Amino acid sequence: MYAPERLNVLLSRARNGLIMLGNVNTFRNARKGKELWQNLFEMLEMDKHVYQGLPARCEQHPDKTTMLTNPGDFDEYCPDGGCPIPWSVFA
Repeated sequence: MYAPERLNVLLSRARNGLIMLGNVNTFRNARKGKELWQNLFEMLEMDKHVYQGLPARCEQHPDKTTMLTNPGDFDEYCPDGGCPIPWSVFA
């Protein structure tokens, strides 16, 4: 957690996106490397790339987005990998 080289690999290997799940405070309060992680999370927060859940967008209704904050949200807002609104509603 404290080697800048490992953070570089983490960020440089992400091709289309990077999703980190966990508690930001675990990294910010690490015994070693806390400055490294604090700087990263400050930059991400400044550019509004830190969310309090997992953002989801429907492929059939691109203007419909939702924030998934607990496991039950997947079944409610993304049933079968889609959204609960029939495609014909927006047609």
